[in-house]
Amino acid sequence: KRPFAMFAVCMTLAMRNGEKYRPQVSAWLAPGRQLVRPVSEGLFAGILDIGKISSFSDRLKFRLSVVTGVWSEGDHRDWQAIHAWAEELHPQLIQATASHIQI
Repeated sequence: KRPFAMFAVCMTLAMRNGEKYRPQVSAWLAPGRQLVRPVSEGLFAGILDIGKISSFSDRLKFRLSVVTGVWSEGDHRDWQAIHAWAEELHPQLIQATASHIQI
């Protein structure tokens, strides 16, 4: 019943040509959209810190993916884009709140 925004942070968008996967990443948010219509959605690249992966086999898989160039380890978040989305989101939430109250 309240204005809602959602975002996804994932390494898929940090891949080489990651932008071409934006529609698929957006589709991952579909279950949330079925519950509530967001006023805004943000899609951002994430972080790959292999040392924080608990499973040895998963760490090995990610290391192999880094060696083959699928991923690159590190922080790929674009803080400028994240902050810009948040700044644009504020007035959208206020407007949606005002519209919701009038209903």
